[in-house]
Amino acid sequence: MRLIVRFDVDTWSCAHRGMPFLVDLARTLDARFSFMVNMGRAVSRTMTLSKGLRRRFGDAQPMAICAAKLGSVGRMGLPAYLHTAIINPQVGSSAHAILHRALKDGHSLGLHGGRNHGEWQWGAQFWDRQRLQAEVAWGVAAFEKAGLPRPTSFSSPGWNSPPLLPDVLLEQGFAQLHDRHVPGELNPPSYGQEDGLVELNTAFAGEPGGIGFFENAWVRDSSAERLADEVASCLQIEPDSIGMVYDHPVFCAGKGQVLFSKTIERLRELGVELIASCEGGGK
Repeated sequence: MRLIVRFDVDTWSCAHRGMPFLVDLARTLDARFSFMVNMGRAVSRTMTLSKGLRRRFGDAQPMAICAAKLGSVGRMGLPAYLHTAIINPQVGSSAHAILHRALKDGHSLGLHGGRNHGEWQWGAQFWDRQRLQAEVAWGVAAFEKAGLPRPTSFSSPGWNSPPLLPDVLLEQGFAQLHDRHVPGELNPPSYGQEDGLVELNTAFAGEPGGIGFFENAWVRDSSAERLADEVASCLQIEPDSIGMVYDHPVFCAGKGQVLFSKTIERLRELGVELIASCEGGGK
């Protein structure tokens, strides 16, 4: 039984507070994680203002039904939320040391959006091919500027995956796209790239809406034993297939630390191998 634990690193706190804890924990459990890193800034003030005005004047689309979640303040804590909202620092581009440490320990690093997480999350569906190319190229260049290997896996902020994105990623040498999230759907034992982009599915997330799996479980007051048994039972149905679970470092190293750590420990006891996303296929 193999499981990819995927984290989207989309705030300064995810990179500087969440990742160090997770890398330390992985060492104690002989585990490897998959970190999808935004190299730019977390917040788009223009998008935030636009959404606020639409809500204020009744022009916003009806809100979709989402799984139980904490929201940004609850997930991050008020000080970290204000730090992100007011200062809006660079995320991955300010965290070279921890990214190199994660890579050295065998974790995989992928790219999570372009210059601004919020702009991609709320606006990428309207971008043309040239804008998508520029955003992805900016993220790749930021990896290279940090002295990191060129990324070959990608995830879109907010699961906002534009139709032109797969072609753009192929042009720029990517092998995997992590934008699919169908509950319970596992990935095949080998997902190496041949001629096309491989789209990996995230089987374990809070649904509907694809929020953090552990955040959703924490809100529902689920136990670590129950979560681990749920994941392991699903993996056992299709031997050798690979599952993927999703959350954020800032939650799993903060408010959800006990739940996450105990769940991972229980999964290891059940014989689940925690692998980096690059280990399942040819790249």
